[in-house]
Amino acid sequence: MKNWLIVIFLTLSLIGCNSTQVNPDTEEFREPEPTEWVQYMKPVREYLYYRTQAVVKGDIEILWTRYPDLKNNVDPKTGVNNEIYEVDSLRASFNLIDANFHPESYERMKIQTVNDREVIVLIHGGIGYLREDLDESGGGILIKLYIEHKDNQWIVVKTDEYLIHEFKEWIKNSEE
Repeated sequence: MKNWLIVIFLTLSLIGCNSTQVNPDTEEFREPEPTEWVQYMKPVREYLYYRTQAVVKGDIEILWTRYPDLKNNVDPKTGVNNEIYEVDSLRASFNLIDANFHPESYERMKIQTVNDREVIVLIHGGIGYLREDLDESGGGILIKLYIEHKDNQWIVVKTDEYLIHEFKEWIKNSEE
């Protein structure tokens, strides 16, 4: 049963990601200038690296050690700081040996500047996991990364991943 739920989730994620361009909340999001893109893509890649390593190794502490704020306010109903559920569900279903991520596989990142020390980055990309049987699992990801400038670097302090019902609403709104 658990395997089927994962397959259904990943399939719906891929269907949702292929249908249109991102438009949820885009009134306040914009494409970054080239210098901003370079500045914000580094923390995006770093987050995705630690996230995929946590999933492949089945150890959420890999992510939480780097991003301790993501331990707080975990809410599977809204997708906030929800990484533990990806670690648990994929590791329970598959033996994973590697991962690839593509933060802009569906479209370029968008940003929303909160202030000079806080930015929200909207990523519409993909994550793929290589299983021990050399098949793949994974799919599209639509996620807001809340980053703050701390100790001379940008660091992720909160994540908000779009869940299946949010994808469906996004698709509906995109088609209108």
